[in-house]
Amino acid sequence: MKKILLILNVMVLLILPLNVYANEETITLYMFESNTCQHCTQALNYIEEHLDKIPDNLEIVTYEVSANNDNALLMNEVAEYLEVDTSKNFGTPFFVIGTEYNKGYVPGDWEELFKIANDYAENGDYEDVVKKVISDEDLKVEARALEDIINIPNPIVTIIVYSIFGVIIVGFIAMILFSRK
Repeated sequence: MKKILLILNVMVLLILPLNVYANEETITLYMFESNTCQHCTQALNYIEEHLDKIPDNLEIVTYEVSANNDNALLMNEVAEYLEVDTSKNFGTPFFVIGTEYNKGYVPGDWEELFKIANDYAENGDYEDVVKKVISDEDLKVEARALEDIINIPNPIVTIIVYSIFGVIIVGFIAMILFSRK
C-alpha cells in the first residue's frame, strides 16, 4: 500500500506541474500588422513555432491595419505619442510594448521584445501606452489576442488530458503491483 501511495505522489508531481506566480503584472505586447505583409506573416509564424519562449506574464495583442481604418488610426496615434519617425521605414509590423517600440521585423526581434517585457516586469515601470491612446482618443478598435490568430492548446484541456493519462498509468502500475501478490 505504501508503494502505491508513493507512486501516486510521484505521478501527481510529474503529471500536474503547478506554476505559481506571485501576482506578476501582465505586460501587453502590441503588434500592428497587415494581412498582406510578408514580414508580419514571418513574425506570426515564428511566434507560433516558439510558443514556449513567450514569458508567462506577457500577453500578445494584434491590430490588423490594412482592412480597418480605426486600427490604422490607432497605429498612427501611438506612433505620434511615442514620437516615432514615420517619415522612413514606418509600416507594418509595428510592435509596441510599454513605451518601447520596434519598426519592422527581422529574426531575433521577438527575443528582444521578450527581454523588454521581462525588464518591465522586474523594474515595475510598465506603462501601457496603447491602452492610454485608445482611452484618450476614444477609439473603437478591433484587437485580436494571440489565441485568435494561431492555434494555441487550451491549458485546461491539456491538464485534463495529462490527468487522464496519469490515472491510466497509475492504474496500470497498481494493476501490476496487485497482480504479483
